[in-house]
Amino acid sequence: MSTTRSRSRSESGQAMLEFAMVCISLTFLFAGAFTIGAMLNKALQVSNITRSAAVLMVRSVTDPSSNLNLADTVNQRILIREANGLGMASDSSFDPSTTGNGAIFLSQIVLVGPVQCASGVTSGSAPWSAGNCPNYGSYAFEYYVAIGNTTRWASVFGVPPAADVNSDGTISATHIATDTKNVVTTATMTSVITLASGQYSLIAETYADISGISVFSVFKPPIIYFRTLT
Repeated sequence: MSTTRSRSRSESGQAMLEFAMVCISLTFLFAGAFTIGAMLNKALQVSNITRSAAVLMVRSVTDPSSNLNLADTVNQRILIREANGLGMASDSSFDPSTTGNGAIFLSQIVLVGPVQCASGVTSGSAPWSAGNCPNYGSYAFEYYVAIGNTTRWASVFGVPPAADVNSDGTISATHIATDTKNVVTTATMTSVITLASGQYSLIAETYADISGISVFSVFKPPIIYFRTLT
């Protein structure tokens, strides 16, 4: 009888140990599943924000009468409100945070051609070349607005000189045609899109740090980056 009782206690202890090991494994499994699900949800949110930013930029750039100045905080709140939960707001009014968990970059980039040179070069005339129009044949910023934590992140396409960017995000014809510091490298642009002379692309980019959703440090979600071109 004592042998049977001893064996029963041994089997009970082994079962408890197995149960504990299974519970630990299931805990990590469920934590991983939760993190992946939350990450996919945040990724969808970031993609939607980027598309919304592109739509607003199209309206702002192509329809001046809309008075939709995305360089103004009051209009940037539209995007930051949509980013609710990503840690990009600085207050309850949804003003963008310069130290928050994300950033949005809005750019208009043109392949400088005869039209841009004719508008921006004050001394010189066609035929145009890099000799009389320094940015001829190069990609250059025509518009740039940065929202959020621009210290931590930057546009893939670079940053135009701050002195070139007007208060509404536009860049003067002179700087487009002649300021070589306003140029985007050809390799950077052609890896994404190739434009014909005089054509431009409107580009919205969003970064978001979603590491806060991780249950355990071992499950470290990546920085989400999404880009939309029109």
